[in-house]
Amino acid sequence: MPWEMRQIILGIHIFLAIIWVGGVLFIGWGVYPALRKMAYAKQREFFLALIQWSHNFLTAAGTGVIATGIVLGTLAGPINQWADLWTTRYGNLWLAALVIALLTLGWGVFIGYRQSVKVFSNISIWELADSGETKPLSKALGTTIAIESVEVGGFIALLVVMILL
Repeated sequence: MPWEMRQIILGIHIFLAIIWVGGVLFIGWGVYPALRKMAYAKQREFFLALIQWSHNFLTAAGTGVIATGIVLGTLAGPINQWADLWTTRYGNLWLAALVIALLTLGWGVFIGYRQSVKVFSNISIWELADSGETKPLSKALGTTIAIESVEVGGFIALLVVMILL
């Protein structure tokens, strides 16, 4: 593959990674804390709409990161045969990055997102919080934060592997 084409694919890879990781982190560390200052009913309504809207977009970005990473390691990279995955340092790290990325995306899509929708769709705990009983909501949000933190851990692991490549 021509060097220029590889650089274009690398640029797309980095851009999509910024969207995927940045989007997840911005929602979790930027939007969520700001929403906590709103009334409970508004928090629930806004956050549910936000995660439902952003889910497909962020999933597509994550899928694009993985797809371009596969191209960068194989068609535009040094992995030419299956044995390269097991016998070269690059192949080992590339395979580790692929597995971590797939697990991170899968966790976000199938576990983190579903947990968030479950909590933000549970109107009763939000109504209880409005009436002063915040313990069930705090517990549910704490569980959601813990579950979503696994995705952040995956991003950190990916970054470490990318630095080692």
